[in-house]
This record gives sequence, structure tokens and C-alpha cells, in this order.
Amino acid sequence: MTFPRTQAAQELARTALARTAARLRPGLSEACIARMAQREMEELGAEGWWYHGVGALVLVGPGRSLESVSGRDYRPREDLLLGENDLVTLDLSPILQGAWGDYARTIFMEEGKPRLEPLPPVSAPFVAGYQMEQRLHQALADWATPQTSYEEVWRKMNGMLAAEGWQNLDFHGNLGHSIEERAGDRIYLEKGCAATLGGYGKPFTFEPHICRPGEAWGFKREQIYVFGPEGRLTAL
Repeated sequence: MTFPRTQAAQELARTALARTAARLRPGLSEACIARMAQREMEELGAEGWWYHGVGALVLVGPGRSLESVSGRDYRPREDLLLGENDLVTLDLSPILQGAWGDYARTIFMEEGKPRLEPLPPVSAPFVAGYQMEQRLHQALADWATPQTSYEEVWRKMNGMLAAEGWQNLDFHGNLGHSIEERAGDRIYLEKGCAATLGGYGKPFTFEPHICRPGEAWGFKREQIYVFGPEGRLTAL
């Protein structure tokens, strides 16, 4: 089963995020970065924003990056400025040809410059968060099957976080959701959701938003996944 429109929307989000990240400089406000990302998506052909009308949910800096905010309530802040050694999470939600993109990355600023993938961050707190996000996504790819339920993903990945000394920051405790045509139709990687990843037959996101308890930095990495015809989990 293929999802060409979803893949195109996700590629738009990925490209817009990469372009925005490359332009990051100290002193840019959270609101300015959100506007930059939205303009990049518009220039690439985005038709709108599926997440409560929010195209780019941007969180800058210590403390703020820990916040789990619904799009209903999110307002980018003009007073939060990106520092020389800092981080910013960009979570982009474009619509293209009626399909959703949903793509998030935490971008690390070190000595006034963004560290862009495939370059990892260098400072120890940033390395820890970056590597934990990588391990979570790799663990999902290695373990999940089309028969795995949404709840099983929730249990497995939250268990992995707890075992390694990390906390799930999502305000509902979930780790992702199905990709739909209406936001209200989403089902979630959460307790009690018995739908199977492959049986539901739709792409889904995996988007752990995490921190070490008591520390000031939050990290997020979001990817849309789908099972291919051979049962292999594939990132769109």
C-alpha cells in the first residue's frame, strides 16, 4: 500500500524544516522562527495547516522546550530569543493536495550556529537527548509489526523511557497518532487503543517528546511511518 500524497506532504514539511533550520541565528524570536517556517511551507505549495490552524509549533530554549502545548492554545512568543548555545523544536503541520505532513525536529544551536543533520550535537545534555530520540525510533523500527497495537507501542516505548531515566512530556501521555483527513478522527498511541498498526491501514506518527526529570531541556523527533507490502516499517 502506498500513500503518495502523504509522502509528498511529508517531503514538503521536511524540506521546509531543513531550510528554516539552516537560517537559524541567535537573537531570532520564537514567533519569528514560526513565521519563517510557515513562509517556507507556503513557498513549497502548502495549502493550509491541519493542526488547529497552526502551521509551525515552535518552542525555543530551556523551560519552554519542556512544554506540551495543544495547537488550540499555542501562541508563539516574541520575547523568547534563540541563544548561542540553545535548542529549538519545530513541529510542522502542512496540508498538500488534501494530505497531511507532520514532521518535527529539535535543532541544536552551538556556538551560534545550528548543528544540522547528519551532524549530531556536541554538548553533553544535547547529545543525550538526541541519542535517546534516535534509540526510540530505531527500537520502534526493529520491534513493531503490522500486528502490533497502538497500545503496545505506548507501553513498550514508555517502558523504555522509564528504564533509561527519561520522561514522556506529552500532556496526554501518548506518543503519536494516525494520519487522517480530519484532526478529530485521529487515534493515538495510548493506553486502551487496540487498533493494530497494520490493520488500521493508515500511516501514523511516532513523536516522543521527552526530557530527563528535573532538567531544563525538552527534545522531540517526529516521523510518519507506514508498513510496506513486505511488512517492513518505512518512514515516509
